Amino acid sequence: MTFELSLYQSLSNLQTVCLKQNIPFVSYRLPLDTEIITLVQHHSFPEKSDSLQDLDQKIGFIVSPFDETAEHGTYFLKPDCVFFSNEIEDSYIKKLSENNRFLSLEKLSEKNIQTTAPQEYINNVNAAKIAMTEGKFHKVVLSKVRLENLPEDFKPETFFLKLCEMYPHAFVYLFQLPGVGCWMGATPEPLLIIEDERVKTVSLAGTQIATNENIESYQWSSKEIEEQGIVTGFVENLLHSLDFQNINKTGPENYQAANLIHLKTAFEFPQSELKNRFSDLLKALHPTPSVGGLPKAEAREFILANEKHDRNYYTGFLGPVNIENKTNIFVNLRCLQLFEKQFVLYSGAGITTSSVAENEWTETDNKMMTMMNVVAP
Repeated sequence: MTFELSLYQSLSNLQTVCLKQNIPFVSYRLPLDTEIITLVQHHSFPEKSDSLQDLDQKIGFIVSPFDETAEHGTYFLKPDCVFFSNEIEDSYIKKLSENNRFLSLEKLSEKNIQTTAPQEYINNVNAAKIAMTEGKFHKVVLSKVRLENLPEDFKPETFFLKLCEMYPHAFVYLFQLPGVGCWMGATPEPLLIIEDERVKTVSLAGTQIATNENIESYQWSSKEIEEQGIVTGFVENLLHSLDFQNINKTGPENYQAANLIHLKTAFEFPQSELKNRFSDLLKALHPTPSVGGLPKAEAREFILANEKHDRNYYTGFLGPVNIENKTNIFVNLRCLQLFEKQFVLYSGAGITTSSVAENEWTETDNKMMTMMNVVAP
């Protein structure tokens, strides 16, 4: 499907007004879907929560960081209005344009963000390999950031539609929330999906640039197979430890998301087994070894001690909860944080003892191209 601006003018007008007036909103499109759903909360502020309890009883959109801190918390947007694709009345857009409730909110600044230097990243990878040989952890995911100037003609609304068109296999979103800022992305990794009375999650690892080859023809190195096995083992053991039954496991298989190919193993089980443990499962899964490492606590400690940048909401999770009787929560990968005249790209790679630091730097560059190919084609 072609997501041309002329076909989505009302949607773009709504997004423009929300961005200008600082009104909390999110527009998103699920993988392999054509419907764009927009949630707007114009009567009140999104809820900041220290707990995920009763999340399955709510309706809205959740955004949670990689690491909960006083500065970065979990927010839940409770929509006053829900719009599907382009079904937005001009009178509503006009009313929003006169809404001054959020105009005085202070916008976030990029002043403390610095691009990660290649040597800094390579040193972190080598330090992680030493720590692993000493038995401190089995795997860690190390990230980097890149600060870029926005093109003068950049419009988030147009960028969002381009992402929808270019990356049909990804979860594509544009959101703005007080305290979180404006983020956009096309992420490939589901964290927790509930639909058709089934609960689904995946393990995702390994990365290759997509070419025109048949999806089954991509081959993997021992390092990539090892990394995928670590993530798969974590998810499988976690589901069994929580005593979920009738788990259907498929894979690993090659999986395309955006401009990249990954190895994916899928898990699903009946929703009836979830009962009141939705929040418990979500907290137990996050952060998965695909964005943090294993064991979780030791890998997290290494990340926080060695990465100079703030991951912020990169490698956190986000997604709609109980919209159209579906919950689709994704890991926040392949994303950028938008400021007035600049933007920040985030990417990371899984490190094991067999990693080559320079290769990991190249992999993280490839992942950043998901966004860069659209910002500056």
